[in-house]
Amino acid sequence: MGTAAAVFLLCAVMVTPAAVIHASRPATSQPSARPPICQLRSCEGRNPRTTACEDPITTASHTAGDGTRLEIWVSPSCQAGWIRAWPTHPGFRIEISGPDAHPQSVVETARRADDEVTTTTMIAARQPSSLRACYYPSFGHPGRECFSSTS
Repeated sequence: MGTAAAVFLLCAVMVTPAAVIHASRPATSQPSARPPICQLRSCEGRNPRTTACEDPITTASHTAGDGTRLEIWVSPSCQAGWIRAWPTHPGFRIEISGPDAHPQSVVETARRADDEVTTTTMIAARQPSSLRACYYPSFGHPGRECFSSTS
């Protein structure tokens, strides 16, 4: 019994200071998000995945007649927008435009995986509600489906 008590006291002596030291350390804060490397016009033509525009919100969505899902995404910190589309197929085209920016588009000519997302490059979006997305099903099929942001 005496040996067990001695082991317990020894452990308590060793653990208590470590717990006090650990508790007295200031809590570490979450690492802050990377600052965006572009804003407005300096984002035009850039890939949204490489610009640290990591706060996107969906301002509009649309499902095309062939089942393709489209979303207009906008980054408030970058003041830029882009389209995400999936599933993708050969020959489709997506284009995003706005009143104060150059239109950005993607034309897909190769077969893509159904679950893979395709994005346009970014466009300046000082007023996200003025962005417009158009979907062209394929080179051989005339017509388009367009929709606009709502916020």
